[in-house]
Amino acid sequence: MSNDLLRWRQSASKADWKSLAQLSRTSTGYLDQIAYSNRRASPDMAERIEKATRKFSGIEPVLKEVLVFAVLKEKAA
Repeated sequence: MSNDLLRWRQSASKADWKSLAQLSRTSTGYLDQIAYSNRRASPDMAERIEKATRKFSGIEPVLKEVLVFAVLKEKAA
């Protein structure tokens, strides 16, 4: 999978996704933008997401480097 946050999202429950947003101090909508490769996380946001994903057991955490250097979707003309 090209985006590790999308992998995490698909493994998590809706409640976990909402909790991740709260722990990362952002919205689920913004996490979706990152997960679906429409936006790239800033280094600060990527670190917050990594730390937050480590608080959940049973789901492998997301690494900040993967988020910062993610390849974005190409925009339609």
